[in-house]
Amino acid sequence: MNGSHHVDKETARRARLRRWRPCLAALVAGVLAAGLVTAEPAAALPGATEESFWSPTATPSPRLSNGRRPVELGMRFTASRAGTVTALRFYKNPGSTAEHTAALWDDRGDRLARATVTAETRQGWQEVRLAKGVALVPGRTYTVSYFSADGRYAVVPRYFTRNSPRTDSLRAQARNGVYSYDSSAFPRRTSAGHNYLVDVVFQPATTSPSPSPSPSPTPTRTPTPTPTPTVTPTPTATPTATPTVTHTVTPTVTPTVTPTVTPTSKTDCDLPRHPRPSCVGVPPGARLTTVKGNVTAAKNGQVIDGQHITGDLIITASDVVIRNSQIDGLITNWETGGSFTITDSTVGPPSGCSINPAVGEKNFRAERISVRGFDDGFRMSGKNVVVRDSYVKLCGPPTSHSDGIQAYCPGKIVCSGLVFDHNTIDQRQAPEHSDPINLVDKNLSAVTVSDNLVAGGNYSLLLKWHSGPKWQVAGNKIVHEAWDFGAVSSEDTCENIDWGAGNAVVTIDQDYRITKTVKTLPHCVE
Repeated sequence: MNGSHHVDKETARRARLRRWRPCLAALVAGVLAAGLVTAEPAAALPGATEESFWSPTATPSPRLSNGRRPVELGMRFTASRAGTVTALRFYKNPGSTAEHTAALWDDRGDRLARATVTAETRQGWQEVRLAKGVALVPGRTYTVSYFSADGRYAVVPRYFTRNSPRTDSLRAQARNGVYSYDSSAFPRRTSAGHNYLVDVVFQPATTSPSPSPSPSPTPTRTPTPTPTPTVTPTPTATPTATPTVTHTVTPTVTPTVTPTVTPTSKTDCDLPRHPRPSCVGVPPGARLTTVKGNVTAAKNGQVIDGQHITGDLIITASDVVIRNSQIDGLITNWETGGSFTITDSTVGPPSGCSINPAVGEKNFRAERISVRGFDDGFRMSGKNVVVRDSYVKLCGPPTSHSDGIQAYCPGKIVCSGLVFDHNTIDQRQAPEHSDPINLVDKNLSAVTVSDNLVAGGNYSLLLKWHSGPKWQVAGNKIVHEAWDFGAVSSEDTCENIDWGAGNAVVTIDQDYRITKTVKTLPHCVE
């Protein structure tokens, strides 16, 4: 649909305000940690014929993300009775100037409605009426979302970790705040419980008698927590798939001092132990030659040995070898997919947090790598990726969606052949996060996840099989209660996951040594 098919937005907005005005006193239930005003169930209001999670006069105080990467943002919800969605809503912060589209999706990711929001105001709730309402089936999960082409949006961080908003007929899912980058598509990825301030207008199929004044909705309302101080927003940069800096400092990688240092014995990190900082990265004693700025590896078979590259490393050739080196920026072969191998090296800045994947995208092998200072560790956007014996310490500034390993396969990109074996991913100090292992992309197949130690995240291990052979998952250790929602979720695809032996929930010490097995995980978790 487009804006010409909808009733005048301002007229609709005023009508909504008239419906809500008599009951504003009942709408203010408390103030969230980030300043959002909560509302009572809309259907309980006198004379109201439609329901929404939040009043059109609610005045949140969200953060503004200046990501600049196009993003679809949504909220999952269910209906307890039949009815129709008649309009879609989202809260706009003044920094966003792009046109917005809103959408409604079913639980299979099929789009049920789409509408362009016209006559937007500079700030506040924006509403677009649907030319034809969408009937909801009770008990099914739906997602309401909107697309921000300029990547700017309003967000109340971690709202859904403390709140479960509902109306008489609708309830938001506990595991909520979903998103998808780059194009308007079904938002599959789950945030750390962020509220992106997206809403629906729902009209129940039948008019039920109003409840008597004595039974109030209080017993079903989730108590609002005491406000806690919010972190001052920090503008964040969002990863761009194709590096824009391309000055080709292509060093002749035959340094005057060729390192002969071999990695120190890694037996202390061999199974049953796991990688930790002392046995990965640049070997102790290695002498590095500094190369300032970004570097492009443009020769087939090029060897980068003993280098300290202060910028990004861009791979455009094939069979590139990187070893015993420190790269302060990211490593990517997005443009050409040229193959590379990296061993015994450190990737990431010594301080700060870069909102990018540290190493990607396809046709690469990484062993004994230390990743630091990135919100994403490894990213797969193609075929043939092997990551072994590596350590990732993730960061996660406000509005980040941190992952340790993720598959990002937009459009017709096919991701196949991932081996993620015997790595440690620590996400416990990344407050804004998704999952240490996040493998849910619909174009991903042929996956092995084995013998990893993972800590933190919404789910520490988030999997979703879509096609191809059964995935192999065995021997993974998950740090006890370091997650938000659970240790594992396989998104109802367990029948296509070969769940092997050795998966367990454990406790660890400061050196990542397992101190106790809390429980084994003998079966796949849906």
